[in-house]
Amino acid sequence: MTRSKKEEFSGRFWSLLVEEGVSEKARPYYMRHLERWGVAVRQRPVDVGKKDFLEGYLKTLVHTDGVAPFLAYQTAEAVRLAHEVLLQEDWAREVDWEGLRSEYHEDRNEEPGEVVMETLEKLEQSWTAAGFSEKKVASLLRMVRLMREGSYALRTEQNYVQWVARLMSQGERGGDLPGVDEAEMFLSDLAVRSGVVVATQKQALNALVFYLKRVRGMEQVDLRSFRKARESQRLPVVLSKAEILRLLEAAEEESRRGGLAKTYALMLRVMYASGLRVMECVRLRVKDVDFDNGYVVVRHGKGNKDRRVPLARRLMEPLREHLAEIRVMYEEDRAAELDGVFMPGAFEKKAPGAGKEWTWFWLFPSLKLSVDPRANRVRRHHVHENGVQRAMKRLSEQARIDKRVTCHVLRHSFATHLLEKGRDIRTVQELLGHESVQTTMIYTHVLNDPDRKSGSPLDDL
Repeated sequence: MTRSKKEEFSGRFWSLLVEEGVSEKARPYYMRHLERWGVAVRQRPVDVGKKDFLEGYLKTLVHTDGVAPFLAYQTAEAVRLAHEVLLQEDWAREVDWEGLRSEYHEDRNEEPGEVVMETLEKLEQSWTAAGFSEKKVASLLRMVRLMREGSYALRTEQNYVQWVARLMSQGERGGDLPGVDEAEMFLSDLAVRSGVVVATQKQALNALVFYLKRVRGMEQVDLRSFRKARESQRLPVVLSKAEILRLLEAAEEESRRGGLAKTYALMLRVMYASGLRVMECVRLRVKDVDFDNGYVVVRHGKGNKDRRVPLARRLMEPLREHLAEIRVMYEEDRAAELDGVFMPGAFEKKAPGAGKEWTWFWLFPSLKLSVDPRANRVRRHHVHENGVQRAMKRLSEQARIDKRVTCHVLRHSFATHLLEKGRDIRTVQELLGHESVQTTMIYTHVLNDPDRKSGSPLDDL
């Protein structure tokens, strides 16, 4: 593989990690796992196939090299994403990936990781270890401070900072701070070499504009002379009602295990019933569910907008039972005198102690505690979105759904099924929280034709 092809593949693999919900902190590790696997697989005996070699390779990592099991788990995931999803190789389709992942998952009944926001000291150490100059490290730390002072979402902070760090790493890591010219070259490189989609390039653009204006203090930032990523309009993946039923039945079967499996099953039903994004679902609070009026309030959704979505009647009893269960967890936290849950914006300063109130407790709390370095406190956070995404993939395979299924597919299916029921496009737009009706119109292209009048001409012969 030539250097340019390697760089293109690395860009595509990075974009896939973002799509799959791999945390920003873990993505570089996935890249390194894949590089080491590539070296090992090229050196394997000629009579050993990749499928057989993979199992022995993972066992060697853990039992011979002393690698922690969760790193072998990450390695298996990196190899699967590269060879099965990106390269679509036949041997990768024959691997029992679920078996490999479960073998090296240290605690299968817990979510795969906790949200732990990094302190400024840890960030400084990691960037210094990466070879950045003192000037660049100071600039990145200033960016983090500005974003935290502005109450930017943690995910936005992480994504913006990693784009700027990638820009800084393009040249000499000990060189001068990047400016407009370097930013335009970087954005063009994303489109030409890495082949990123438009949304990814726009996110990078927003991050670099924030950096140049707010951190570097440039009043005029004109980033228009870069190569734009190619526009593409893809139809959303939509599950039929029969596939939704199979998926929810598989989730219900697994929920009998209890613990997080039960929580994930309930979350999938909530996402489909109300058309929620996965992060909107995990961030729900107890007070956001209105049983009397039959709706759920989504707070600080995309674009920092609130909206109301329907609460399915069939979910009212399961949700009430779920609230009774997490109330026990809430009481245990209060008895242990833990700090309250994370509060949005400056609300904690306006209403001290509100985070300890039942109404603000997470609707889907994590079974573990985590550290909030911004306040240096041990708190109860919500479940990790990666766990929900992985549960969704596993359940879609159990339901024998031959489509690329993610949690967002439930939102696509919610919108499409409402339109099939005759709901007008404007209502669906409001329920989804789309700013423009043009965004919602894409679902009209995937509607099922009940009369099949626009089917294939072959059927008329």
